[in-house]
Amino acid sequence: MAGISSGGRRLWLVFGLVTWLTSGSAVAADAAGCLADELGRLLTSPQIGKMRVGVRVVCLEDPRPRVVYDLNPDEPLKPASTQKILTTAAVFALLPADFKFRTVLARRGDDLVVIGSGDPAIGDPQLARAARESITAVFHRWADKLKAAGVTRATGDLLLDDYIFEQRFINASWTTQFKDQMERWYCAPVGGLNFNDNCVDIVVRPGGGVGSPAQVTLIPTTPYVKLANTCKTAAKGEPAIRRTVGETVTVSVSGSVSRPGSSSSPLSLTVGDPGLFFASTLRTVLAAEGIAIDGATRRARVRLADNSIPRDLEIVAVHEQTLPDVIQRCNKNSQNMFAETLLKTVGAYAGTTTDRPRIGSYETGRQVLEQFLRRIGVADEGCVIDDGSGLSHSNRTTAAVQAGVLTYMDRHPRQEEWIATLAEPGADGTIKRRLRELSGRVFAKTGHIKDVSALAGYVFGPDGRRYAFSILCNDTSRSRMSSNALQDAICRKLATWEGPLTTASSQ
Repeated sequence: MAGISSGGRRLWLVFGLVTWLTSGSAVAADAAGCLADELGRLLTSPQIGKMRVGVRVVCLEDPRPRVVYDLNPDEPLKPASTQKILTTAAVFALLPADFKFRTVLARRGDDLVVIGSGDPAIGDPQLARAARESITAVFHRWADKLKAAGVTRATGDLLLDDYIFEQRFINASWTTQFKDQMERWYCAPVGGLNFNDNCVDIVVRPGGGVGSPAQVTLIPTTPYVKLANTCKTAAKGEPAIRRTVGETVTVSVSGSVSRPGSSSSPLSLTVGDPGLFFASTLRTVLAAEGIAIDGATRRARVRLADNSIPRDLEIVAVHEQTLPDVIQRCNKNSQNMFAETLLKTVGAYAGTTTDRPRIGSYETGRQVLEQFLRRIGVADEGCVIDDGSGLSHSNRTTAAVQAGVLTYMDRHPRQEEWIATLAEPGADGTIKRRLRELSGRVFAKTGHIKDVSALAGYVFGPDGRRYAFSILCNDTSRSRMSSNALQDAICRKLATWEGPLTTASSQ
């Protein structure tokens, strides 16, 4: 096509391929001796019972990928955490490869100012361990920058600008669907400023002897989180730990404790206000470093009307976070808070320059994600995007949509980087203990919520064959077969099959 660049021709080719894959025009034949028949045998087992299953398998061969197996590919089903595939693919496709979250520490007169960009990774324990630093390392570096600038006291206030995202920190559906679980880490809130996955970590250990008070450690130590400890040391027993949220967070520890908890795997409970949690921890670290702030902590819109940063601010430090680590935490470890942040991030930044974003919200994130699916030719009829992580039971997607996105990303210029964000059997992430014999041959995203199990990703088979697949299982309690076992069996079949994919008449 004259006048279209090589990049443009590539986009048109991918658009056509994904449109063809999601049109339902290619359905595998059910003939003996081919891969389609073998998969059909697995998926028609009487043990599946009344479990609802949607499957699409695509052979990613050149020059044109083709569907080799379908089962209810267009039925809208709950995706659980395989929803993260849609969210993170949109991030890869819509944000520039050099995109960075930038969190700014500045001075304005007598005030200290922190301007957030939505970075979910500050203080993340796993990333901190990988970097061999504490979760508060960023704040200690800021303290060093302030002291280097001769600042040991701020006589004004600590101003927080976290308005890059909406001030609604929790998805509305979660508060009804998970009202008894909102303190769990997987329901963590999301703000324009985030710290330690927006959770306080609790470690409980026995005291000096039976009947003595238990030792309770809160991580981090901050006035925003208060402790009410009535727990006693005992020969047997487990502590009861709860938290209540108001202007601050109160952690209540009661009952008895006989075995020490571990700081490497603490109990994590959500906070109420991510920005105030961030600010309180920052103030605590600065005070410990000899830097006092006389005034109050308060929110203020510091960015200008166009969302740029005022030139009269005296920038003290800028913390930058690139996307790869964030997306890997999201996909490999299924970190919900990271996924919700990424949904709001594309809502804020996609289609704009990174220094002039919109407000990131669930609404703008959904709009951008829906536009992305349409742009790459994925038919999303019946799909519902309620959140970015898949935690909500209101989400709906189809095996055809997920396979279409995976196929598009297989031909994306950052394909290798994208696949590396997915979990690998025997190596890392949520399938580390599954399919260990297929390490290096399966890269996938898991999904589990009540009565839902899903797996989607890629399988590398013999003779250079590669597959994109999506397996969505709903109403799993109505099956005698383990949904995980079914998914694993499909992956094993794809990874080892050397025969024909379909009958000659269907190729």
